[in-house]
Amino acid sequence: MGLAKVDVTLQKVEKGLTDISWIVCVFLTFMIVIDVTLRFFFNRPLPASWEISEILMPYIVFFPFAFTSTVNAHVRVSLVQDLMPKKIQWSFDLISASISFFLCAMLTCWSWVRFWESFVTGEEILAAISLPWWVGKMAMPIGLGMFTVRYLMQFLLKLSREK
Repeated sequence: MGLAKVDVTLQKVEKGLTDISWIVCVFLTFMIVIDVTLRFFFNRPLPASWEISEILMPYIVFFPFAFTSTVNAHVRVSLVQDLMPKKIQWSFDLISASISFFLCAMLTCWSWVRFWESFVTGEEILAAISLPWWVGKMAMPIGLGMFTVRYLMQFLLKLSREK
């Protein structure tokens, strides 16, 4: 029963990250509309709007990864697997979840190192105003970290429901 509670909590966190993702998307939309309006009517665009959108776009991409996997919305090609007996399908799911877990864990570690280097050095993006580049780089390790945990959870849940 403990695994189910952890899964419910994990789903809430994933949903929260997805909500942040769409809020960022709406914010960027409004910012671009305001930028275009100011540029067209007053010849005064927002400073660094391109750079701000570049920094925030990774949040739109990486934050919903885990939730998309939770609701089973990722692209899957299961042509051969669907023809197999349930026990073989179960085995394929376990193998798939474990390989995906390890790949995502490696990507999470790599992206964490890149984020940390940027944070420690105080890396800034070249723009009209001072913008920290690490803010954009932070989205990847958070999103991929949640994706890694989701694959681990899928593996454990599949293992606990042995066919």
